[in-house]
Amino acid sequence: MSVLRTRTRPGEFDPLDWVLEHWQAQDRPDAEHFLAVSALFRTYQAVTARTDEVLKRFDLTRTGYLLLTTLFLTRDHSRALGYLSRQLMVHPTTVTLAVDQLEQRRLLAREAHPTDRRTTVVRLTKAGHEVADQATEALAKVNFGLPVPKEMAIECVELLRRVRREIGDIPPASPD
Repeated sequence: MSVLRTRTRPGEFDPLDWVLEHWQAQDRPDAEHFLAVSALFRTYQAVTARTDEVLKRFDLTRTGYLLLTTLFLTRDHSRALGYLSRQLMVHPTTVTLAVDQLEQRRLLAREAHPTDRRTTVVRLTKAGHEVADQATEALAKVNFGLPVPKEMAIECVELLRRVRREIGDIPPASPD
């Protein structure tokens, strides 16, 4: 059995070093992947706590913010409910509840689809655009909860893109 070591700085305590030490002492399998997943979970929790703190000032949830942002980024500021559920990777009920909350605040509006009576379209309102802008500015001031240099953020995206390809989140390129 090879012993995995991490690169914790002298005098620094990383809770994952404790986890790794005990994982290996009990001869648990695949320490490398367990440690990587544990690091992702801890990072996710820290980043979401920071973003939630900022979004709370705008009375937004992460799902609500991502909904507003997705609509903001589209050419006509609208999308079908089903598309939003797939894009945000959340259950349709979750999207519906978020839309309900944002619609009550007049940040979004529901509309009938122009050609499909079974489809509901969600449109970003002027007020929703303003709140999305304000929340984005506030999040950008704290690097969206990821306080690392831009180069490291890009490296993170690239590394996670490789992982996402392996888990099927990015479909293989189609042969031309």
